[in-house]
Amino acid sequence: MKYEIKRLEEYEVKEAVELFEAIIDELHANRSNIERSHYKATHPVKKVKEQLNDRESIYLIGKLGKEIVSFMFAGVSDGIGNIHWFGIKQEYRKKGYAKKLMDETIKQFTRKSCHKTRVFAYPEEKGAYKLYKSFDFEDKSFIDEEFFGIDIILMEKTLAPVPVKKIAKKIVLAGEAGQGIKLMAHTLGNILAKMGKEVSLNIIYGAAVRGGEITAELIYSDEKIGTPFFDKADLGVCLSKSKKGQINAKELIVEETAYTSDLLYPVAEKVPFAKIAMDEFHSPVFVNMIALGRLLNIIGIKIEKVDFESEFRSKFLEENTRAVKFGYTFQD
Repeated sequence: MKYEIKRLEEYEVKEAVELFEAIIDELHANRSNIERSHYKATHPVKKVKEQLNDRESIYLIGKLGKEIVSFMFAGVSDGIGNIHWFGIKQEYRKKGYAKKLMDETIKQFTRKSCHKTRVFAYPEEKGAYKLYKSFDFEDKSFIDEEFFGIDIILMEKTLAPVPVKKIAKKIVLAGEAGQGIKLMAHTLGNILAKMGKEVSLNIIYGAAVRGGEITAELIYSDEKIGTPFFDKADLGVCLSKSKKGQINAKELIVEETAYTSDLLYPVAEKVPFAKIAMDEFHSPVFVNMIALGRLLNIIGIKIEKVDFESEFRSKFLEENTRAVKFGYTFQD
């Protein structure tokens, strides 16, 4: 039978996701079921089906007859092709199928005008690492277990010259003093910087220290940031009721109880962060971490391999980590 690479179709999603989950179990055999479930939750059947027609998503499979023997889950963000997960059934490895699948994926990135492709590789997976090297991927940074919970290598391949002008992404976080906006902003900035982004962060306090407003303005880019200030953000996160016009963003993610008609700009989502914090963690303290997880998902930061424990030096270390992961996988 001939090995055929094709776009994933809706009727094939369940089988492809089952193969993805089997690969997770293989890669993380020494980790707990709970940890593996967090990885698997990034690509549930429902989400994959919804993204099949998304222009920024790439879902490919390799088939022998009617059997799916390989898969590729990838996507495009800011002109960069990101390989999220791919795998081959064990009995079909070392037959050249992985190379053919990678070749087709890079062609897809090129058609979508990507100037670079990126993947996180496991050092112990020698076969995959060798495959990336054969396609001229270069090691960009080694991220040790202390930060991500597992050793991984960030690898990149240049596909075309970098566009002359790259637009930086601007994010504004707003809430009341005591809601953890500062911690949320610094954690987000650290993650982006570790992924090779240039990051600028400004924390702005209101007149009142207690009960006053606090705003964090963050910019991240693949290039040097010229001006670390902006008038209008691409995305805003609001955790408390704000006065009319205070949050200036193209789209907003708003805590459900903070929603008000005074918010002038389009509300992309109203999320019950406070209710989730009380129902799942029995404390409002974790609102910011749940919101951070949701934000990371929305801006396309793939954190399947991230372990946030190194970020949280507090008695809430375990709960903060779980809250971020809960927010990341939250579906209304």
